[in-house]
Amino acid sequence: MRLPSLLIALFVALTAATAPACESITGPSELQRKIAHEQEVIAAYSAEVAKVDALQRRFVEAWKAANEQKELKAYRDALEGQVLPALDAYVKAAEAMPTGSPELAEIHKGLVDAYRGARESFQGFTSELSEANVESGYKALLEKMDAVKKAEAAYLEKLKLYYAKNQVDLVPAPESTPARP
Repeated sequence: MRLPSLLIALFVALTAATAPACESITGPSELQRKIAHEQEVIAAYSAEVAKVDALQRRFVEAWKAANEQKELKAYRDALEGQVLPALDAYVKAAEAMPTGSPELAEIHKGLVDAYRGARESFQGFTSELSEANVESGYKALLEKMDAVKKAEAAYLEKLKLYYAKNQVDLVPAPESTPARP
């Protein structure tokens, strides 16, 4: 008669000892929790992409329109009145994007830094613009925008790897880098 109560006690003890272990097996792992968090970060980041991309397209269009100007004064006016404000709006929006994790923040930083540098180059080019330096200044500006294009390619590659690591498909965006409007 003592055997059934001993078996019951042993069963209760065994159940109590293994229950926490079973919970960890059935619950999400640390890796799964991290991936879920990163997926939330990616969703918040992605929700802002269309707005920021639209601002980048506005900058590209303004730059193309400015480059169609034939007179230096009209060109400078277009740079000051349309291109620089459009570039400023894009950079501010890119800076404000919700990165949400150190890894995404680091990936995003390279792109933002490249566009900050481009903004400085555009400001310098515009403020020093003259007949004597328009060609050399524009060449330097194009070199800066080529650096932006390289930074954007590196950004997209890192973003693709980050998304894949966190089990999210990166939807390719249309080519919009304004290296050569």
